[in-house]
Amino acid sequence: MSGNILIVDSVSTNRIVLKVKLSAAFYTVSQAGSLDEALDLADTRRPDLVLAAALPDASFPEVLSRLRAVPGMDMVPVVALLDQNDPATRAQRLREGAADVIGKPLSEAVLLARLRSLLRHAPRADDLGLQPAVARALGFAETPAAFAAPGRIAVMGGDAAGTQRAFLSRLARQGRHQVTTASVSRAHGLATLPQTPHVVLLVIGEAEDDPGLDLLAELRSAPATRQARIIAMIDRADAPRAAHLLDIGAHDVIGADTSADEIELRLAAQLRQQQAQAALRNQLQTGLEAAMTDPLTGLYNRRYALSQLNRMIEALPVRGGGFAVIAADLDHFKSVNDSYGHAAGDLVLTRVAGLLQSALRPGDVLARMGGEEFLILLPDCSRAAARHMAAQICRVVRETPLSLPGASAPLHVTISLGVTLAETRPGAPVPSLDGLLGQADRALYGSKSDGRDTVTFAHRPAA
Repeated sequence: MSGNILIVDSVSTNRIVLKVKLSAAFYTVSQAGSLDEALDLADTRRPDLVLAAALPDASFPEVLSRLRAVPGMDMVPVVALLDQNDPATRAQRLREGAADVIGKPLSEAVLLARLRSLLRHAPRADDLGLQPAVARALGFAETPAAFAAPGRIAVMGGDAAGTQRAFLSRLARQGRHQVTTASVSRAHGLATLPQTPHVVLLVIGEAEDDPGLDLLAELRSAPATRQARIIAMIDRADAPRAAHLLDIGAHDVIGADTSADEIELRLAAQLRQQQAQAALRNQLQTGLEAAMTDPLTGLYNRRYALSQLNRMIEALPVRGGGFAVIAADLDHFKSVNDSYGHAAGDLVLTRVAGLLQSALRPGDVLARMGGEEFLILLPDCSRAAARHMAAQICRVVRETPLSLPGASAPLHVTISLGVTLAETRPGAPVPSLDGLLGQADRALYGSKSDGRDTVTFAHRPAA
């Protein structure tokens, strides 16, 4: 797995040893012996991950905060390097915000597996194909919160004992998180979990056929839990099994002798990561919705409507039947803006959009094409059904008074419609998008010429 890693350590021997190990694993490695050098390399090399020790000229928290202040570095994992694997210092580094802590001695296999896991699971805006500046402008690269919001935690596997009991008791006393427990035998199929967990602490025994291994695969593949973060608890965190678990999907691995304090900190870190990933997905969903939604009316926009029309055309030879395309335009809308102002005109457009939506069937497509123009697509619709629907739309708009702020009386508006049908006919070509839109537009012009507030059908189905 390739990646760009920055090593920050004032001891050159430490840097060289790490570089040899990482270069042999095909990572691109940069080295910094001071904070200024680290900041310069972070800005120019844009590493995917940082391995950082405390420096003579800067504590680890200062190294971390200064690195995160570099543009594009706010979501890059920073792993703390320790000369000694002291439990208190490990917990302190996690409390200060390290993505992980690596102390000596640690097997090379586990080291590389931890780095692979961090690189694979870190929430990254550039995975969405966004440039850093664009991602920041759209809110895809916000600095993670210092503390995880309350979440749902599931402890699964063997019966709770020792450190687990202390950990669960501590969480229960705090009351911040919703904690559930389940054994593997009772949790098969995840059926006993009352809600989808955000983080799973999965206890795996020493046996080669421990059922926790199968449960890890199930957790990573099941739709309900594939977004959950998984911490595997095994006998020793530096054992060969740790590397295997990290490579098959665990987000973190801890030893059974890990202190309750460190477990809680690691769990909080995974919960933050899960929440950051969820935020990225939500922001992406919001962006996708914005890309196909008209911001004023909340209807679909032109881009979405044309893509849907293309799909309906492509499906026509397969599904048969037919569909209707309706071009709609509010009558005399310029006079509304001139008489009441553009704010009132926007309000009229919004309310008419609601009226149109209420008149349509589930599955029909309504879009604002621009200005006071709308496009309506009616799947599986005959000529008689399209005629009935169009007449109903005209009637609903005509008969619904619209109250405007500051107006002495309700406003009445009307709408004109042009309708064309796309139908499968023996020997006839499949209609084109431009042909259908042109037919509907010409029919709409006919309605405008005939006095408005009316419906005109194209002379024949579009081809």
